[in-house]
Amino acid sequence: MKAATVTVFAGPSLRPADLAELRRLAGERDRTLDLRPPVRRHDLAALIGAEPRRIVMLDGEFGQSLAVSVTEVRALLFAGQPLTGASSMGALRAVECRTIGMTGSGWVYERYLNGSIESDGEVALLYDPEDYTPITVPLVNVRWLLARRVGDGRLSPAQAHTALEIARSLNFRARRHSVLLKRWKLGLPADAVADLEEHFAADHLDRWDRKRLDALEAVRAALSS
Repeated sequence: MKAATVTVFAGPSLRPADLAELRRLAGERDRTLDLRPPVRRHDLAALIGAEPRRIVMLDGEFGQSLAVSVTEVRALLFAGQPLTGASSMGALRAVECRTIGMTGSGWVYERYLNGSIESDGEVALLYDPEDYTPITVPLVNVRWLLARRVGDGRLSPAQAHTALEIARSLNFRARRHSVLLKRWKLGLPADAVADLEEHFAADHLDRWDRKRLDALEAVRAALSS
């Protein structure tokens, strides 16, 4: 039997327009979309014993006193609640807990799974606490953009490597779009910067937000299954 409720822990990985689209999809699929803030310690424990549902973990609070623990994930899974993760904290926990039944999906999850990225700092960013609008750029998004430009032949592998190292040198709190472009202009050829700068236009940002794309794919799948 399909679960009628899909609980999603989300924050900066989804935009207000994305949430509106997902609510429409939930209605079409005869589901209840239960949207919650980024997951914190004890949030999963509160769902143990609740009505059957699918749970999608996307965003979460980081830090020893706030982050959802593997112990909580294990308790939820052992209670029979399906749990999947993607995009950010969800991708991290899905890799860590895959042997006990948590599932994961998306580009970010696959990169953690194959070991090409390891640090939780790859998905960290600053965001507006009022509406979750991203303020800084997570490193995984930079990786995705650079990989696409290399694949399209617009950047050389060497240029992409330099651009990534420049991005990595910035703390996630400082990795704003303007700062990133300024640093790239100091370390990359003008034509490479011009190509990347096109993607920093306001109407282009969401297109290469890999965390957002993974989040949308995961929630759509949960609503349709």
